[in-house]
This record gives sequence, structure tokens and C-alpha cells, in this order.
Amino acid sequence: MKVVVVTGLTPTPENKGGISALIYSTIYFRPKEVETKIYTFNINHVCNKEIANLAEQLRSEIKVIPIPSKFIKYSKNEWLTRYDKFFRWNPLKNDLINKQFVKTLKKETCDFILLYPFYMSSLANLISEQRFVVSGPDCETFNRSRRLSNPFRLHTRKTMIDDFIYLQKNKATEELWGKDNIRVHYVGMNDYKFYRDVIGHSNAHFLLHPYVKYKEKRIDFSHEKLKVIIPGCYDMYYNTDVDKMLPALIANKEKLQETFEFTFLGKHWYPIDERLKAAGFKAEFKTWVEDYAEELVQHDIEITPISFGTGTKGKVLDAMVNGLLVVGSGYALENICVRDMESCVRYRDASHIASILISIANNREKYQAIAEKGRQQVMKYHNPERISKRFFEIYGKEFGVI
Repeated sequence: MKVVVVTGLTPTPENKGGISALIYSTIYFRPKEVETKIYTFNINHVCNKEIANLAEQLRSEIKVIPIPSKFIKYSKNEWLTRYDKFFRWNPLKNDLINKQFVKTLKKETCDFILLYPFYMSSLANLISEQRFVVSGPDCETFNRSRRLSNPFRLHTRKTMIDDFIYLQKNKATEELWGKDNIRVHYVGMNDYKFYRDVIGHSNAHFLLHPYVKYKEKRIDFSHEKLKVIIPGCYDMYYNTDVDKMLPALIANKEKLQETFEFTFLGKHWYPIDERLKAAGFKAEFKTWVEDYAEELVQHDIEITPISFGTGTKGKVLDAMVNGLLVVGSGYALENICVRDMESCVRYRDASHIASILISIANNREKYQAIAEKGRQQVMKYHNPERISKRFFEIYGKEFGVI
């Protein structure tokens, strides 16, 4: 089987500047009989030396496609500040895609072309001669519909209008994917159901999201202080729940200070980190680490206070497979094969996180066992080799290749 991959983001194991390491994992762990060739627009600005190393890791030729100058001009418009947003506004604007590249894809001899993420789907509507799998973490229409129900997004008229407009634009784009030569891949069960029931197409499949990097770690909750990591970004996805969690932590500081220390990993955590320190907690703030898995295994617990979102949260998978106990929202834990108080801890309201931590401090063996079970579940059901094999089996059969 030969598969051509067209991606806006050069696939890297550490998900450099991207949405998910999904495509890297899918290609890296593919069956031996699957041959791949990668075209990337390299929006995440991976250097040439690293691209050469990635080509060797992925056993695949990688070609960088230049972004048309006209596109760069449009992307700097005040209304269109991000590359991917422009594609969603104009899903069929072929004048912004390198026409020579379109000709090249038409001539490719392959069983299907994998497009990632969803904004690359404009190519599927320009090239009827090829067969396509459109992949990405989320159903964008579903994502926007969830945003409209989040309190943080309802604070201003601008964000409400923005979400409503993009919901309509995303729906129009996804409605174009019902053609015979297109299949769709989701890592969220609710995303898949929304696409099927609301968009109205039956050409999608749901597959579990693979974990990316596993490091051996002894799970041990017996040491004096338990280390908590909160990865991500203090942004619209986290604001609502973090703003509920923080006052509860501070209100219970006498019970928590001696047992827990906190690390914030990502962007915009500075004010949260400072408030915890001012309250007497031991905390630190890191914007970036070279080896994400290595950083994770230095901790015991991950808190993922995601207040809305879709798809599967890769950070949760990474934490569980590397032996951390995950305390998270329903959104953080959806599409992952774990159960509350058996292999993870799901909170109903972010203000309860402080009481959950107190319970962990008082019942260490119980929660250590939950972390062990979480790791076992993710290693079994989110195994990247298993999922990659299933991916190529499904779409090979869909297009009559196998």
C-alpha cells in the first residue's frame, strides 16, 4: 500500500507547534507493507536538519511545499490572523494553493492521500482523480457548538459572533466531504456522531488516539511531597475551570502546602503561578521543555482542568502512559479507555479539585493503584502500533486496496 501524506504541520514526536502528534505516530508505527511519502507546508517552521532526521525516523521522503506569497498576504489581514482559519473561511479558494503542487498530487500514484489537519481538505475538493482521508483531532463544527455553551465564550459579543460565524463556515466545509472519493477520520466518538447526525454523512470512522512516548517509571506515592503538573495553556480552554480551582486550592492551603508542589507547563500561567506562590505554595512555571515525557515522569499527578473542547486530549494520554494519576474534567477524559475512580479521577466541578487532592494525601495507596490501572488501560487500548495498523486496515478496505 502506498499513501501520500499532505500536512500543514511537519510531524514531530514532540508535537512542535502543532495540534497533536497523531500523524507522526500513525506514520512511525505503520505496518511494514505501507509506504509513505510526506508533503508538508511546514507551518511549524521545523528546520531542514530536523526534517532530514524526521525523514529517517519515519522511513519516508519529506518534501516541503512553499506557501504562496498571495496566501501570506491574506493571512496577515487583521481578520485572518492564522493560516488554518483562512482555509476554513475559503475551503475552495484554489488560487491560494500552489497550482503546481495540485498538478503534482494529481500525478501521484498512490492508494490514497492522507490530509492533515482538516484545513487541508480543500485539496480533496480540487482533485477528483485521487482518493482522500481527511484527518484531524476534532469535528470543527462540533467544537464551535461546544464553545457557544461555555461561560468564558459568552462574556463578549465578539467571541459569540466569532463562534457562530465559524460554526456556519465549518459546517459548510464539512458538508463538502460527502463525496465518494473522501473518507473522514476522527479521534473523538462524539465528534464522529456529530458529523454523522448533524452534517449527515456516513463516510467517517472513529479510532482511539494513540499515546506517543512511553518512559519506564515506578509509580510511588509514598514520598513526603507529591508533585503535580498542570500542562497546557491558560487560555479559553482552561480559564473557566482554573478560575474555579485556584480559590479552592488557596482556601485549603494549610491542608495542601505540606503535601503538594505544583509545576505549570505551557503559556500564560505566570499570574496563576504567582498567586499560588503568594499563598505559600511551592510552585514553578515552565514555558517549554525539550523532552516532554522526561518532564512528566518527574511528577506524580497531572491536573487537566479543561472546561470545554472536543476530540482526545493527547496530554492526558501522555500523562497516564507515563505513570501519572490524572485528575481531570469530563472533557479532558473523554475518548480515553478509563473509568472514574478505577483508572482516573474525574471531577464534576473544578472547585472540587482541592478536596480531591486532600483525599489523595490521606489515601495514597488507593490512588497509586488508580494511577497503575490508568497506565495499564492506556498501554493496552491506545497502543500506537495497534491503532496505526487498524487505521491502514480500515481505509485500505474502504478504498478496496486490501
